[in-house]
Amino acid sequence: MRERFHPALLALPLAFLASQWWLRDAALPYWLWFNLDPSYLYLIGGLDILQGAPPAQFQHPGAPVQLLVAAAAWLSGGDGISNAEAILTRASSLMFVLDAAALWLLGAAVRRSAGALVPAMLAQLAPFVTMLTLKHGLEVEPEPLLLFSALLLAASLVEDARAPRAATLVLAGFAVGFGAACKITFAPLGLAPLLALASWRRRLAYVALAAAWFALWMAVELPNLGPMADWFLGLAKGSGAYGQGAATVVDWAHYPHGFAKLFFARPLFLVAFALGLAALWSGRRARRADDAPMTPPERALLGLLAAQFVQIALAAKHPSGHYVLPALELAGPVLALSWLVLHRNRAPRPLLAGAFAGLLAIAVAGQSWAVTRLHAELARESKGALSLDLARDLPRCAHVYAFMASSPGAAWFYNDSYSGQRFAARLKAAMPPNDYYSVPWRRPLENWDGPVEPAAIAAQYPCIAVRASESGFAASAGALFGAAFSNPQKCRAGSETILVAGAECPKPSP
Repeated sequence: MRERFHPALLALPLAFLASQWWLRDAALPYWLWFNLDPSYLYLIGGLDILQGAPPAQFQHPGAPVQLLVAAAAWLSGGDGISNAEAILTRASSLMFVLDAAALWLLGAAVRRSAGALVPAMLAQLAPFVTMLTLKHGLEVEPEPLLLFSALLLAASLVEDARAPRAATLVLAGFAVGFGAACKITFAPLGLAPLLALASWRRRLAYVALAAAWFALWMAVELPNLGPMADWFLGLAKGSGAYGQGAATVVDWAHYPHGFAKLFFARPLFLVAFALGLAALWSGRRARRADDAPMTPPERALLGLLAAQFVQIALAAKHPSGHYVLPALELAGPVLALSWLVLHRNRAPRPLLAGAFAGLLAIAVAGQSWAVTRLHAELARESKGALSLDLARDLPRCAHVYAFMASSPGAAWFYNDSYSGQRFAARLKAAMPPNDYYSVPWRRPLENWDGPVEPAAIAAQYPCIAVRASESGFAASAGALFGAAFSNPQKCRAGSETILVAGAECPKPSP
């Protein structure tokens, strides 16, 4: 019989949507120093695709993100430069909706399998396991689509455990192929269906489907395959972060610390992982008497736990929390599958309902408080960054934007450098002529035409203002002008540093 729609399954998807929109409203615009990388890079990649050029970004690879941005840019019209913020906001909104829809789908799949609401809502905790999900979800980058992929993968496994069929294989293959095309670190999660599926015939079909979906999304990256292969080979061989260090694959002196940093950082993930192991142990004890095989929910649970562990193990070479977001987000589905396994192993349903409902309540209350704190942090950073505007407050000065400074021109310049400055001529016409840029790994000082001598800038303008996200970057850029910056005025725009020579610090605007 067809399951009746339950409105409670919309509660957490709608809470997710509301949280993301509320947080984004506090954090915009995208050209602020804490947003511009990588949102503008993916914007440039989308515009590249519309021009028939290979995408700007291939290191993740990030192909679906850039295709989505290309679609948003095409639907938005305009030149892609004057309406950049609108394009990024529309692409971000589409990601929010995709994630919320997948979150509802996962909840519905769990409720069909469990016949209960609590485990379904526990599964829907996926984006709330860590605030990193919501924080990175604001950007136009792979992470929001990795959440989408993880939710679809979990839904496919839960549904396949209930009623195996071709559609669940297609969904699992799509989730893994799409996720890996967004970011290669998602690939270890492809282990989950291999352990969950019951036969080699279905496993081979799943692998073929995942490979086909991956190839389809990666078609746009064909011109980049050579440098992409070199990049990923270097990444794999290097023992340090991002392919650095000796070519020994792993630096065992630092790797255990990196693994522990990722694995033990999130309490809700640890609780879910421990409950998953306990549920599998209870199943093993229940099967011991008649030596029965693992049940489908047990195989699905084992698959998710193994995939979480392997992804964290892979990312421990580069121990940053956002690289393991899919593994952390799967804690919600792990809790739901733990319920299924424990219930089928005759654990008392009232006890399960009470314990898991309590866990759900604690998680919702804790994460609601965390969302409020994150909103306050983003609003504070945004207000601080916008309180000083060099173009508005120091219009006669030369403006030098050092590494990761808040400015539309700086956002474009920093990220357009990855595409060979394909848009430089158009951006020169659109950006202020007194803007200059200093990127640490490029030439010391540049504008849209190329390198510029600091002495020429000093001779042309009565004052110079240098802005950077960190004081060290500002000092280094100021030092290019020699004695002029021996005793500059020092201003603050939130977390950013502004050094001014030849003028006073402007008063911050509210």
